[in-house]
Amino acid sequence: MAVVTINGATGVGTPEVGLQVAALLEADYVDRILLSEAAKRVGTTVQVLEMKEQRLIPFRDRLAYFLQTMLERSAMSGAGGEPYFSPGMEYLPAEEYTDLAHEPRTAAQRLNDEHYIEATSAVMKDLAESGNVVISGRGSNMILKEMPAVLHVALLAPLDRRIDTIMEREHLGREEAAAYVESMEKAREEYFKKFFGVFPDDPDLYHMVVNEGGMSTKTVAEIVAHAAKDLESAMSERVG
Repeated sequence: MAVVTINGATGVGTPEVGLQVAALLEADYVDRILLSEAAKRVGTTVQVLEMKEQRLIPFRDRLAYFLQTMLERSAMSGAGGEPYFSPGMEYLPAEEYTDLAHEPRTAAQRLNDEHYIEATSAVMKDLAESGNVVISGRGSNMILKEMPAVLHVALLAPLDRRIDTIMEREHLGREEAAAYVESMEKAREEYFKKFFGVFPDDPDLYHMVVNEGGMSTKTVAEIVAHAAKDLESAMSERVG
């Protein structure tokens, strides 16, 4: 049951590679948008999921069911008063790095930051423990760094290629795309510094760092999937 985290510089193919890695491993793919969508669906899809085979249900609905189970388990264990299990799980990561990177100026902002990282960490750890998942971004490598069976991957690419990607992905002109990349990179660095006290591109934080330059998404995904299977086999042998 492979578990992979993929993080990378702004404009790298993290979502594209992540989705292909998930397909190769027959795993689920989770990013901030999917988590946010699933949190909004909590309570609306539970009955449908309970009546059907879960693997036949779209992953967004299964993830919502997963979050609902977390809520119920938290309530049963007496943790229902914890702030990140509040109705709607509004602290799950819908925000961009730019919304989270700045240091809090008030006690309320500081509390929101604490709720955010607690909620994100709780969900990622439960997903990883369930296995068979590829988790994209949000410092997932740092949140799951104590779990030895999780493969941590960083993606890099030349700046020009990343700007080209943002031009296509965000429908921007070149100057706008370049400014976007610069802004998001600063925010990403501040995010990692603020919540984890590290520089995001430090190679020591990952099992492997892959430069996408000159390689297709398919090739990068195959490299990552192969490494994930190797790590999974190694961990199985160690346990055995």
